[in-house]
Amino acid sequence: MEEKQLGMVAQFKKDVRRRMLTGFLLILPVYVTYFVVKFLFGFVGGTLSPVIRKVLQFYGVALPKSSLDEFIITFLGLILTFISLYFIGIFAANFVGKSIINYFENLLTKTPIIKNIYSSVKQIIHSVSLPGKQAFKRVVLVDFPKAGTKSIGFVTGATQYNNEIKYITVFIPTTPNPTTGFLIFVTENDVMDSNLSVEEAFKTLFSGGVLAP
Repeated sequence: MEEKQLGMVAQFKKDVRRRMLTGFLLILPVYVTYFVVKFLFGFVGGTLSPVIRKVLQFYGVALPKSSLDEFIITFLGLILTFISLYFIGIFAANFVGKSIINYFENLLTKTPIIKNIYSSVKQIIHSVSLPGKQAFKRVVLVDFPKAGTKSIGFVTGATQYNNEIKYITVFIPTTPNPTTGFLIFVTENDVMDSNLSVEEAFKTLFSGGVLAP
């Protein structure tokens, strides 16, 4: 009877931990979105709004500091921000823009600490924004770091050496921080389909296996 009660307590703790982690993973994207939107409005309100007001005053448009006028100025600031991002995108697509961006990227990638953060964020953004195809084609299980030990891996591509053996490239992420990991080349016979979606695999990695399907 006592063992049964202990088992029920352990199961209850496990369920609580699982539910809390599930809630955390659901709230995290919302929090990040809120933080970005808050930063954007704060930047517009604290930096661009005074500039826009001075420009309007320069052209003889003096707006009193009322709630409606503050809203109008903030709205103009948001439009200006979106237009600026659009032209930055155009600038980054031409030769001069690419050269300048590459120059500053080289500076960032040579700066201690900053280079690790910048590289990780860039890799994540690049992975989720590849046009026309998925960065991770499928989720597999592969023997790593030794035979008999299975690790979650993402198939990212295929390559062939000497027109003979065809290898697939598999990215094996670390947990709970899947932005780093190992890249290995194996044959198709060396991997096992996991029947997991990419989302399910990332939930498993972020939770350290607690949310394993």
